[in-house]
Amino acid sequence: MLPGLTGSRVRLGTRLALGLAAASCSASYLQAQGRSEPREGPSWALRGLRSDQCVHFLIDPGTAAKLRRDGYRPIRADQDQSLHSALRGMTGAQPEFAAWIPSSLCLFYVDTITVGERTMAERKARKPQMLAVWTLATAEQGSGARRDLVLNISSSSSRVARAAEAVKLRIREARWAVSRVPDSPDELHELKIGKTHLVWSGRAVGDSTPVEQPIRESWLMGGASGTIWNVLMTLKPEWSRPLVGVLRVDGKDDLAKSLMASPIRFVGPRYLGGSGDLRFTR
Repeated sequence: MLPGLTGSRVRLGTRLALGLAAASCSASYLQAQGRSEPREGPSWALRGLRSDQCVHFLIDPGTAAKLRRDGYRPIRADQDQSLHSALRGMTGAQPEFAAWIPSSLCLFYVDTITVGERTMAERKARKPQMLAVWTLATAEQGSGARRDLVLNISSSSSRVARAAEAVKLRIREARWAVSRVPDSPDELHELKIGKTHLVWSGRAVGDSTPVEQPIRESWLMGGASGTIWNVLMTLKPEWSRPLVGVLRVDGKDDLAKSLMASPIRFVGPRYLGGSGDLRFTR
């Protein structure tokens, strides 16, 4: 991950609940499709987690309605039981934003990404693979089961994008770079996804804290040829550490406009060590 877009990971305290929600989501989805068992898709293995952090923000209801998928409704911030405390505090102080929809852009920086039987790694071992996932908080209209909608997945590796296409997954290419702020202990991270340009300057602070429970999330993702994927993300980091810094955004696509229009952009914490997996079914 840009070893440092910062803040505080939304929904950390409810990851296990999301794992249960994933099971109920899968059941309702299968009933709608008339199938008794999920069809297994590809599994992705993320190994050597160097950094993982999310940018948490809010999207106005009108924009969220345009981004949503049929059969799923956006979840208001004041109805999101897993809303991060920073966003909850802001919406409490400014109730005009209570109806806005939580969204996250999460960045995973890992040594290797394995898609099926293909393992991707950089020739220069110092440079990790980067995976960026943009999600919108949504729930199934019938059951009310939580399933966040994946609006975009991007990777810094063209090989990851090609491997994903082979199994009907759409992955956009992204670019990133990390350096140091001159005459400062701060890191400088730049990320380009489509027409969105993010620049974060900041650093990790405080002591590292052991992460005792896996982080689990359930996603819904559109693939090629009209394919709809259910995705269960399981992350098993070893440590977490708070971040402080400043995030700047510019650009002209949906992600950039949503980030710039948000009344709050909160980044972090950073997760370190361990591994993760993405399991796709339909």
